[in-house]
Amino acid sequence: MVDINLVPIEYRRKGETLMFIFSKTGGGILILLILSLLLYAGLLFYQSKLNQDLNSIKNEITLLDQKRDPKTEEAIVNLDKKLGVLKDLFENHLYWSKLFTKIEELTVPQVYFSETRFNFLSDKVDILISGNALTYTVLARQILSFQQEPLVEKVSVSNISLATEGGIKFDLSVLFSKDILLKK
Repeated sequence: MVDINLVPIEYRRKGETLMFIFSKTGGGILILLILSLLLYAGLLFYQSKLNQDLNSIKNEITLLDQKRDPKTEEAIVNLDKKLGVLKDLFENHLYWSKLFTKIEELTVPQVYFSETRFNFLSDKVDILISGNALTYTVLARQILSFQQEPLVEKVSVSNISLATEGGIKFDLSVLFSKDILLKK
């Protein structure tokens, strides 16, 4: 049987073309709609999972909070503070015996010291020594002995005078590097 159509062919083709375009666009839109619904459902599932994990963590925190003992925690904090103080003491401990041994090594036998004062500078130790030497030559050897030591940065002499009991009285300032007092 012959199909009779009263619509002209040019209009029929335009309609078929429009139907073809709309069917492809509609299919694409339908696919995008399905994908967006799937994505939304996935996000809802993910949010539900995160809420369950959050509730689980909150329950664990509550259980752990119930097991806390404030007295034990305070004792631990106090112990940590004490250990910190001990650590600082051990790390910054000054070893005076090294300094006294070094001064003894550097002292010329004909010199004796009567008074000593120590000044701590940022990274140095300034030792102020009052002493007596038999002669100026012995005093010069004493100064040279300190100057030749690598740990000594500066030596200066002041208040040189003749002692009433004989010999020469002097004040000696010796600037040591602080490394001599630290355990290295």
